[in-house]
Amino acid sequence: MPMKVPRWSSLLNRPDAPKAWARWTLVAIGCASVFFAFRLQQLRFDYDFEQFFPQGDDETAFYRQFRDAFGSDNDFLLLGIDVPDGIYQPESLAAIDRWVAEWEALPHVTEVVSPTRIREPIGAGGSVFMRPLLRWEDGSRADLLRDSARVSHRSEYIGTLLSPDGRALCIVLQHDQALSKSGCDSLAAAAHAWVASQAQPDRFHLAGRSVAQAYYIQLMEREVVTFVGIAVFLIVLFLWLSFRSWWGVVVPLVVVLLSGLWTLGIMQLTGKSIDVMTIVLPTTIFVVGMSDVVHILSRYFDELRSGKETWHALRTACKEVGLATFLTSLTTAIGFLTLLTSSIVPIRDFGIYATVGVLVSYLLAFTLLPSVLILSPPPPPSAYQTATHWGPALERLYRYIVGNRKPIAWISSCLVLAAIAGITRLEVNNRLLEDLSEEDPLREAFGFFENHFAGVRPFELAVEVKAGHAAWDRDVQQAVADVSAHMEDVLGVGSVVSSARLMMTANRLIHGDSPLHDRLPEDPNEYNRLVRRLTTGRSASLMKPWASDSAGMLRISGKTEDLGAVVMRDKVEGLQRWFAASHPDAPVRLRATGTAHLVDVNNSYLAGDMVGGLLLSFAAISLIMGLLFRSLRMVLISLIPNIIPLILLGGLMGFVGIELKVSTAIVFTIAFGIAVDDTIHMLTHFRREQSAGWAVEPAIRRTFISTGKAVILTSVILAGGFVSLAGSQFMGTFYIGSLIGLTLVLAVVADLFLLPLLLLRWPPGKLRQSS
Repeated sequence: MPMKVPRWSSLLNRPDAPKAWARWTLVAIGCASVFFAFRLQQLRFDYDFEQFFPQGDDETAFYRQFRDAFGSDNDFLLLGIDVPDGIYQPESLAAIDRWVAEWEALPHVTEVVSPTRIREPIGAGGSVFMRPLLRWEDGSRADLLRDSARVSHRSEYIGTLLSPDGRALCIVLQHDQALSKSGCDSLAAAAHAWVASQAQPDRFHLAGRSVAQAYYIQLMEREVVTFVGIAVFLIVLFLWLSFRSWWGVVVPLVVVLLSGLWTLGIMQLTGKSIDVMTIVLPTTIFVVGMSDVVHILSRYFDELRSGKETWHALRTACKEVGLATFLTSLTTAIGFLTLLTSSIVPIRDFGIYATVGVLVSYLLAFTLLPSVLILSPPPPPSAYQTATHWGPALERLYRYIVGNRKPIAWISSCLVLAAIAGITRLEVNNRLLEDLSEEDPLREAFGFFENHFAGVRPFELAVEVKAGHAAWDRDVQQAVADVSAHMEDVLGVGSVVSSARLMMTANRLIHGDSPLHDRLPEDPNEYNRLVRRLTTGRSASLMKPWASDSAGMLRISGKTEDLGAVVMRDKVEGLQRWFAASHPDAPVRLRATGTAHLVDVNNSYLAGDMVGGLLLSFAAISLIMGLLFRSLRMVLISLIPNIIPLILLGGLMGFVGIELKVSTAIVFTIAFGIAVDDTIHMLTHFRREQSAGWAVEPAIRRTFISTGKAVILTSVILAGGFVSLAGSQFMGTFYIGSLIGLTLVLAVVADLFLLPLLLLRWPPGKLRQSS
């Protein structure tokens, strides 16, 4: 006789069905958690500066072509040395020269440029002899004093290798091109170890991509641990103050910790490392994931207080908040997904994995949490009877709001108008080291080179040769010489190097170092001889990084202080205007490029990306609310309390001078996606009250009192979790945490004070009974 297979409906109707489901759910979650914990051990940290270049942009494509022709502008390590007794002392230079051999032995170093080793070919009487730049080896102070006077007006050395005040010296260590993370780590570690081994390590200062990348990664590793710990502490504190029981602390904490674990495990599984953007991801997942858990628990405890049994209380809680939490998870995910409109890869990655984290949190909130509650003994009455004072307090607050409609409306209107005035003062700007505070050791080290030398920010200019001309034509090189002089004399760019500058230096040295010959030769034959001399033999390698006939381009390179994108854009535009006016028939075109320029270009897109992301969020959330309420009026009512906090945030940023940059521009879309959650919870509850037959005013009052506690608690937890990031040494993390936290506070205030008044002023019609 064939065996009868029981139907699923009969299995679910069995008394032990919920517990059986809960056990199998916990087994599955446990297995997945063990797997992700294993993957988490292999998660790595990385900081790739080029990830912040605009992807798919003509500027990036041109830079890569430029880099292929001339090499990178960022593959160097600078070693600055304080010389209190003065550079031009034989003893000081002898000590520095002894160190050169040690620096040449550092891993991945290909060349060390030191003023103690530079020799210049000087033409005299038809012969050439090599003269040291600084004659220190014979111990003659008189020779060094003459050398100091000779080099004092030579920009290829002063402000580059020698400080103008003669009390600091810079060594340039060239290393392998496109050095990998592991290579940068080993070079940075060796350089720092060498500095630490010196008798006076404070005299030495390091700057360059390798040390900056290694420092950022070390800082990220420390901060992930620190802020995860702070987030957990704050979550425990808020949960204890809210529920006053281990039930209300341990159960939600397990859910959010596993949410973070799964998200990071998925990151590793898909090959993503933690970078300067995703460093805030664990904290974000913890605080965002807590929202669903708190809403479920709050409603669950409300049902227990009304006398329902555990299973029925849980079913009612999940049913009543299920739609709202699904919608809030969806809108939060949409807020993160709008970051995909950015051209910056780390921002897009952050949006993707934050969305994954939100969905994981929702999944665990409705699987792990119910399973634990089903299998655990019922919570003691003390776990859910400590918050009965919330009802009367919220009742009084509601009456106050309704009784002061006009003052609240006037105050809100005045704040919005003032904020709009502040928004007009917002400016898109960025600096290369803006992520580090003024007191940060790495920023102070880079500051040493700005104070004593030309700076460390590259100023790269591509000179494109027009058709019919060649890179070594005299009119082309004369244009390069004029641009080089303008960059130095008018724009204040230091350490200017170009093919024309090298030719002028060579011409001067050939003529006995005479200042009269510090120019390009006028005679065509003499000029052609100089070109052949510099482009053949050993000299050709010196000229290769500055002129390329095959690429049809030349390169002008310099260094400046980290003045910011706005100042640098003005400098480049001023240079273009000057060149067009002074060289109308020039055989070349100028084009700014380089790593720093690409970061500036990327940031110039931020305002458009932010507006585009917000419009997408508005559209998606409007669609959701439209489908939910079938009313355009309700769509507008749902948007107003969430747009006003963004306007207030923008106005505050404008008034206090916080600029739009990577870290501040993404705040608006993230905050909107999270802040709208409270509105959805309140409106879905209001919809349920109206469907139950309540008129508008009683439905609003019941909604306010019923959802007010959960809305306030989740907002406090979210704001507190994000504000904890304000302690970061990364200024970007500081802005993300503090500004999102502030926006969430403004949003909950808007929901509590404005949403009821909007519903009373423009009440929706009677809603259809929910199915």
